[in-house]
This record gives sequence, C-alpha cells and structure tokens, in this order.
Amino acid sequence: MIKKDNWAQRFDNFVADNYEKKFVWGEWDCCLFSDACIKAMTGQSLIPKQLHWVDKESALETIRDYGYTLINSIRKACIEKNLQKIHPSFLQKGDLVIIQQTTQVCGMYDGIKTIGPSETGISAISGNAIVEGWRIN
Repeated sequence: MIKKDNWAQRFDNFVADNYEKKFVWGEWDCCLFSDACIKAMTGQSLIPKQLHWVDKESALETIRDYGYTLINSIRKACIEKNLQKIHPSFLQKGDLVIIQQTTQVCGMYDGIKTIGPSETGISAISGNAIVEGWRIN
C-alpha cells in the first residue's frame, strides 16, 4: 500500500467532504472512517474484503473473528498491507492510530490530534490517548 503523490491534499479534501457525517455502526464507524480516509490517500482499502458488519454487535463479532480485539485486528490488517508501525511520539499527518478511551477505537492522525467520527461529525481527540500508530509508505 502506497500513498498517492497528492495524498496530503486528498486527506484534507476527505476531512472537508466528510466533516459533518455522523457516526453510524456499519456505515461510518471508526474503522470505516479510517478505511475510507486511507482509501482516499492510496486508492486501496485496508479492511479485508470479507469483513462486513451492520451494527455494534456484528462489528464486535467481526473483530473477535478476525483478530479477537480491535488492536489485534488492526495490527493484522496493517501487517498484511505492509504498513509500518510508528511509535506515538513520531506520528505524522495521515497515520492510522489506535486510541484508548473507555474502549479502544481507531482514527486518523491529522498532524496534531486524532480525528474520527462522532455523533456530531468528525471530532478531534488529544494525542495523549494514542496507544499505537501505523504509517502508509
């Protein structure tokens, strides 16, 4: 998986185009948001084609079946697509991150904070909640 030459502009356009899109399990949750952003930057999906979910229950079941936990599932997908694991101190714009809230969720690093979908649209979360990061070459 390789970023397109204009990946940074694609990232910014993706955020602007989806700024008000609200969280919906199986349509616009943290994994699908992150995957759509990655696809905007690379033209490729990180989520394996066989993985699908429609609600919270089926999302949790898909995670359990694929990697048992969200972090293990993301690691597995990133390794399969040759993404580079990055220490949270060295994150850059366009990196995929896993953050710890009440549960672990994923999002995209915008160069300052983690962004992801919420009930009100794209929201930003402080960088100190990041537990792991992955970079697309």
